[in-house]
Amino acid sequence: MQPHPKLQELLDMPADLDATPVEDMAPDVARAEFDSALGSVDGEKPDIYAVRDIEVPGPDGAIAVRLYEPAPAEGLRPLLVYYHGGGYIRGNVGTHDSSCRILANSSGCLVASVEYSLSPESKFPDAIEECFAATRWLSENAATIGADPSRLAVGGDSAGGNMACAVTLMARDAGGPVIKFQLLIFPNTDMRADNESVRAFSKGYWLDSMPFYVTSYLRSEADIENPLASPLRAPDFSGLPPAYVMTAGFDPLRDEGKAYADRLSAAGVAVEYRCYDDMIHGFTLLRTILEEADEAVAACGEAVKCGLDA
Repeated sequence: MQPHPKLQELLDMPADLDATPVEDMAPDVARAEFDSALGSVDGEKPDIYAVRDIEVPGPDGAIAVRLYEPAPAEGLRPLLVYYHGGGYIRGNVGTHDSSCRILANSSGCLVASVEYSLSPESKFPDAIEECFAATRWLSENAATIGADPSRLAVGGDSAGGNMACAVTLMARDAGGPVIKFQLLIFPNTDMRADNESVRAFSKGYWLDSMPFYVTSYLRSEADIENPLASPLRAPDFSGLPPAYVMTAGFDPLRDEGKAYADRLSAAGVAVEYRCYDDMIHGFTLLRTILEEADEAVAACGEAVKCGLDA
């Protein structure tokens, strides 16, 4: 198996020797570059009925949340709380706006995209605590935003997938909110993963800076063992919600995503696992390059719809 031909063309391009590594950038510069890069490959925004911004209370102040409504409300609709990717240091509701539009349209859910705090200014577990607080508030106040708290899902991509795993663990152990489904898109589940995909794809496949992301996010080496940082290290997977886990064949995070799906399944949790064998990490954001990007996100939305209807 080889990477998708369009991706192979990009991977074969000579590296820009004058480019500044993200490790050497100031956080605001790194974020601006990320926003610009994703904007250049995003394309036209998918149509959607309505988008609005709200704020919800968090542990250290208000948390911004963007709501996506796929159609005029006919009663309370299912709710998907989404946490964006970006290596814990970058990304925002804007970089994942198109993805959330597609998820809302394909799932029929009201999608709530959470603007959690980024590292290195905010270290673990700040972002996870914000994501959990936002999810709990949205569940407890679901009717005020037109959502049905009995049909609640969480999801995210990459670092956001890590947040989703952690939120389900927190919700289970706290006795709520009741999460009916989880969507995990190439999730980071182990901060010290050592497996075949890490060894094969950590260099040259657009995720070379993963060790820097981890170091920037965690307070110390001890956090690696914390299940809220490394969900794959959780001792007990029972009682977690059914899941759709998506990975990419040439992603260093592939095997830890598959291992997480396997641990869920072994604990009796219903899991659908899908690997896009010829893709790389983050391919769902490459909308102007790959028609498969929108198709994969739409498939995620369909999985959420089926999971919440079950």
